[in-house]
Amino acid sequence: LQVATDMFLAEGYSGVSVDGIIAKIGGSKRTLYAYFGGKEGLFAAIIEQLCAENVSPLTHMSLAQKPLKEALTTIARVFLDVVLSPRTLALHRLIVSEALRAPEAAKSFFEAAPATAYSCLADYFTWAEEARLIIPGNPQTRAKIFLDALTGDLQLRCLLGLSPCPGKAAREHLISETTAIFINGLSTDRH
Repeated sequence: LQVATDMFLAEGYSGVSVDGIIAKIGGSKRTLYAYFGGKEGLFAAIIEQLCAENVSPLTHMSLAQKPLKEALTTIARVFLDVVLSPRTLALHRLIVSEALRAPEAAKSFFEAAPATAYSCLADYFTWAEEARLIIPGNPQTRAKIFLDALTGDLQLRCLLGLSPCPGKAAREHLISETTAIFINGLSTDRH
């Protein structure tokens, strides 16, 4: 799986063949087909594994009962670390290029990374609203707006190779600005 993963991330789905994988790792086509049912099955297993790797930091963070600024800063840091990692960017490129041919892989990717992050933050917003820390509203929509505000332009530039991934100082500045805007808009103290 590791060798095939590296090959798919580097060469794309169409650039990888079962013969090429066997040439690198040895063994036989029969063994690969017995385990994965072929190239598509292997690709699906790789996407599942990569998605599990990507989502792990998001599922292991705790936002429960944190002050608004701390919770938003925490998820923003984790989310940016995940979506801007070289491996996640390579996976994102691969998924987008293959989404129409492999819609289940695209769905798995979306449900693993973005949807998990949205859900974690939406759960926090639900709690914060019940605790009267923020004004009432749709927690899922708010989670999408907040996380997408962090990644929109930045992630697209990195995906397209137009900009290198920003360093820690640039990320912290973006997190600080986005968090301040959100806190100002949601705070019950303001309304």
